[in-house]
Amino acid sequence: MEEEKLERRLSITKKGFPAIWVQTLRFAAPNVRYGYSSAICSPNGKLTKVIRTLENYTKVKHLVGISKKCVFIQSTYNIDGSVVEIYKVEELDFKNKKVILRKVATFKEEKWDNISYLNNYKVGIHSTLMRAKKFYSLMDLD
Repeated sequence: MEEEKLERRLSITKKGFPAIWVQTLRFAAPNVRYGYSSAICSPNGKLTKVIRTLENYTKVKHLVGISKKCVFIQSTYNIDGSVVEIYKVEELDFKNKKVILRKVATFKEEKWDNISYLNNYKVGIHSTLMRAKKFYSLMDLD
């Protein structure tokens, strides 16, 4: 597996704790339609606490706490199947308000490239995958 990094915006709560926005959404264009969901899991495999929620019919955003020991999980679902990616938090850059994430596992074409994260993070994986499938299946608003 090649080294892949992802960068997200770091938010600071009113109490001064680091947080990140995760979301569930549906993307629909004439030739493309997919559901997407992301989540943050603590080192023990549980989903982190939601601090704030913003939502409408096609998108739900949650502000959740994050630490250096957490993992970021994102799933997409479309007519071709599903893709799940797991990223470890590599760096919390408070000065530039960035979270640097490093990919550690991918589920693609019905197989995992690294199975060592499955048992600990199965709740987050299942949660993101089911939400991505749900938003993919939403009815078109025509």
